[in-house]
Amino acid sequence: MVNRRITVPDSVGSLIHLRYLDLSGTAIVSLPGAVCTLYNLQTLLLSYCHALIELPADMTKLINLRKLTLAGCSSLTKLPADMRELSSLHYLDVWGTKIQVMPVEIGRLKSLRTLTDFVVGKSTGSSIGELRELQHLQGRLCISKLHNGVHVVDALEANLKDKKELKDLELAWGVEEADDSQKERDVLDKLQPSANLEKLTIRFYGGFSFPNWLGSSNSFSNIQFMCISDCKYCLSLPSFGQLPTLKELRIERMNFVTKVGDEFYGDLNGASVIQPFRSLKMLEFKEMPEWEDWLPSPSEGQCSDFPCLEVLRISYCKKLRGYLPNHLPCLKTLRVYRCEYLHLHDEWASINMDYLQNSLEIDIGGCPGLLPLIERVEKKFLSTLRISNFDAIQCLPKMKYLRRLEFRNCPTVSSLEFLSHEMMAELTSLESLFIYDSFHSVRSFPLGVFPKLSTLEIDGCENLESFSIEGVDQNLSHLNRLSIYSCPNLASFPDGGLPTPNLRELKVWTCKNLKSFPERIRTLTALERLELWDLPNLVSFAQGGLPPNLQYFRVTRCDKVKPSVEWGLQGLVSLKEFAIVGEIWAPLLKEQLLLPTTLNGLNIAGLSSLKSVVDVKVLRHLASLRRLTIEDCPSLEFLPLEGLQHLTSLQYLTIRGCPKLQFLPENGLPPSLSSLEIYSCSALEKRYEDKTGEDWAKISHIPCIWINGEDRLIYGLCGCGSELTVVELPKGTDASLHQLLGLSGMSKQPDLHAGARDIIILIVELKRRLSEATDVSSHQFPKHFWLENDAPLKEDDGTPG
Repeated sequence: MVNRRITVPDSVGSLIHLRYLDLSGTAIVSLPGAVCTLYNLQTLLLSYCHALIELPADMTKLINLRKLTLAGCSSLTKLPADMRELSSLHYLDVWGTKIQVMPVEIGRLKSLRTLTDFVVGKSTGSSIGELRELQHLQGRLCISKLHNGVHVVDALEANLKDKKELKDLELAWGVEEADDSQKERDVLDKLQPSANLEKLTIRFYGGFSFPNWLGSSNSFSNIQFMCISDCKYCLSLPSFGQLPTLKELRIERMNFVTKVGDEFYGDLNGASVIQPFRSLKMLEFKEMPEWEDWLPSPSEGQCSDFPCLEVLRISYCKKLRGYLPNHLPCLKTLRVYRCEYLHLHDEWASINMDYLQNSLEIDIGGCPGLLPLIERVEKKFLSTLRISNFDAIQCLPKMKYLRRLEFRNCPTVSSLEFLSHEMMAELTSLESLFIYDSFHSVRSFPLGVFPKLSTLEIDGCENLESFSIEGVDQNLSHLNRLSIYSCPNLASFPDGGLPTPNLRELKVWTCKNLKSFPERIRTLTALERLELWDLPNLVSFAQGGLPPNLQYFRVTRCDKVKPSVEWGLQGLVSLKEFAIVGEIWAPLLKEQLLLPTTLNGLNIAGLSSLKSVVDVKVLRHLASLRRLTIEDCPSLEFLPLEGLQHLTSLQYLTIRGCPKLQFLPENGLPPSLSSLEIYSCSALEKRYEDKTGEDWAKISHIPCIWINGEDRLIYGLCGCGSELTVVELPKGTDASLHQLLGLSGMSKQPDLHAGARDIIILIVELKRRLSEATDVSSHQFPKHFWLENDAPLKEDDGTPG
């Protein structure tokens, strides 16, 4: 096995002028003490180092450190005990770590501008009272584990109310049962934030009620987002309706709330509320198991309770009875799931929606009481309709303006009425139709009644046998995507082929009774993607040739299909990705199968009788091939002795499930190769094992090597030994890995947070380019490498960019 771990060499300590070090996304476990001698270091980026378990105790020697990012270091459980000594620190990001407590006296970091998380310890570390000293905090702050014995005095000392630059605050208790609900309420009362706050989230609060400031217009002048979640003991909601700037409100898992009424809108003293929720655009209720009643405000008859609401989502509120709000003039999206007792107010029938400026999207699932909504909404505004988990739909109203229609898990819908020509002829604007596990009684699907249909996807229509195009007066010129999945009784397509001249994508999967494919498929000149998977009885396919402009083509588990020279694969000059899967290809491989030289990716798989790739002429002349995968070929013993040198563009080689293969090509692999992956190939694994394998030296130069899922990152950085090699740039230069992309010449920027592979490829390419120069100093490095999302710190402060 290959060790995943990277070590940073002690020699890094010799880079005495280094001010910017970015190791984000690498597999380091720890940093050597030598890093703590980099006294000029201002920025240390360690985000998404998932294996990092500790930081050096002597980090306090980094007296000029201004920015430290540890976001996503999911194995890190503590910070150095003497963090308080980093007096220059401006920016500390510990989001996504497992830190249990903040170091003592963190309040001494008086220069701190950004602190993403403050974790309250049970009996150790800093109390939240330390936040009093951090007067310049800005941006986002999450205070978590507030259940760990926070005292009311400490909450008051935190002085959040005076931190006017904080814009986003999260207050989180724990999932444990509250020991003292009154104390938790008192603590939350003292944690009132500044009136300048824009976003507030409260989770797992254990009090029976909320402080008055939470729903007071005097408490917030700029609040735009509010989320209240898992406050399971609260009996009522705050008066959110009185927050004039609130735009988005999410309420989740408030287990004891049974009614939403006057208190929600702000009528606390019986006084009439003129206009609640005057700015609210998005409202969501989710998983409210005891919620039964949603009452309108006292002023609901005079004006809308939600005059600006655009998105309303309600899900899994199974006891909610009564009616939806009936006057929503700006509504664009309505999504309601699993609210079985919710109904539609009679006044919906008389709603005047002429003032609606945007199309309406309705998504309802398992809410039979809302089905009349489809009838009552002005049809000219309904553009998208999704219906799921219904059994009792008989038919749909005429909706000639509907553009997208989706059914999911409606197996007993009356398909005869829905699929009648009279009904479907009204859907003259329909562009996308999705049917999932529905219409089990339908046997023939008429394609020709939707004149503008561009996307059709059918999945799990159990008794569908055929498609018909009867009555089609013209070509289905708008259809560009057709996908058919898991229709076990589908036997054929229309005689004469598909009249779809602009079809770009055709997928047919798991239709076990399908015997023939559309005739004259070669005439589909716009087709770019063609996928056939698990069609065990398919016999007739591509007689006369394949569509000439295919870019992706794959045939898998179609054992009765016989690939033919007649398909004209070599002439598919646009083909980029191709898969040779299964024994059906074996005869053609050994004889005369040729592929276009433009191919970028090739997968050879499931050829149980293939013994030697020497016989596979398909690999010849593929000068543009970048990815080659050979897998599940249990008899394969040999790769070409002359090597794969002719594949001059090959970058990624994967060999999987070839237990008899003992050698990689005798004459080596192309120098362009940057990634080699070997899985379930016991002989290869032993021969090319890290350092101890007989032929390890033959592949050690390859930047990235994965063997059985373990990535050999130690050597991946430059292929020159057992440690990560650091290149020192000219004195005074700041550059992160991300910022050196321009020098590396890579056309596409890898996502450094996605993992180590892209980083390694980046470094290798960079080092290769630098090594080609006779003198590294001849490269004209600017003083700073500026990149929009990743900039070094300026000289004058510690803020990013």
